[in-house]
Amino acid sequence: MRNFDETASEASPRSTDRGFTLVELLVYLFLGVVILTIVGAVLINSLRAESQVRDAAQSASTAQLISESLGRGVRNASAVEVTNPAAGTIVVRTRSIDGSQAGAWFCQAWVWRSGELRTTRSASALPANPDAAVLAGWTLLATDVEQVGSAPIFSLAPNGRSLDVNLAVGIGRGIPVLVDTVVVAKQPVPSTGKVSAPCF
Repeated sequence: MRNFDETASEASPRSTDRGFTLVELLVYLFLGVVILTIVGAVLINSLRAESQVRDAAQSASTAQLISESLGRGVRNASAVEVTNPAAGTIVVRTRSIDGSQAGAWFCQAWVWRSGELRTTRSASALPANPDAAVLAGWTLLATDVEQVGSAPIFSLAPNGRSLDVNLAVGIGRGIPVLVDTVVVAKQPVPSTGKVSAPCF
């Protein structure tokens, strides 16, 4: 049979159950900060990389949209005109035919100004130097469109049928996407000569 002293000694706390010392607590706290710093750095880097990939994909998508828009308009054009009405502004105008069976003609224009590329189409003539109020109603194809080197963004070959496109699209932190291509008008020129009316 156990006596009272043995029961009391078993119920009392042992000398090893004394908790953490201040030094141990500081060491654990330091280790926790180091681990959180490493995890935070990895998370920030992964978010930054994800943002760059997203911006690069957006730039590539925008470059493809520009190429398709210009390609379709110029390839179906009977006449192409490129003008530089003001510093930092380039205008491309075409008289193009749509893909319908009847083949309706329309006027289309692209304007590059202040890093923006806009386009519109109309049944009647489009201005050679649209002002800001007119451009506000045009479709915005892209922002962050820049010239590459000293070459103009748009230049027309002497034959008036080939449009040289040389631009870079860079959105956010993504790597700029270069669009360097030549688009050739495929519509035959009538025996009477180039038809640009009523577009320009």
